[in-house]
Amino acid sequence: MGPGTHQQNAYLNGFLQLGGDVKLEANAEFRFNIVRFFKGALFADAGNIWLLKSNPANASLPFSSSRFYNEFAVGAGIGLRIDLSFFILRFDLATPLRKPWLEENQRWVVDQINFGNPSWRSENLILNVAIGYPF
Repeated sequence: MGPGTHQQNAYLNGFLQLGGDVKLEANAEFRFNIVRFFKGALFADAGNIWLLKSNPANASLPFSSSRFYNEFAVGAGIGLRIDLSFFILRFDLATPLRKPWLEENQRWVVDQINFGNPSWRSENLILNVAIGYPF
């Protein structure tokens, strides 16, 4: 994601670790017990990164206080946690709800969610495996 409205294309370039000078992020997570050491989570994330100056390599505009809120990405998902108290293994499955790199009136993609479509799943479902809680 980002900077700004720039889209990283991992299929063409591999994963690029693009940083930014300005970072805004918000997270919400509802955690619940399933059984014994299995726990579940529902979560939502929003935010993006921006550069302070233009970068010709990615054609993104620098941070602007008048438009940054229109460049937020939003995603949501579900998670399974294996919580052994001394060790937590997380499996999170998420999908984007808002893609800031799309045309301004097409950025919300909630109406395009189609779990039955293999093409949609390969482009939009993201599995993250991690150790410990992010916050």
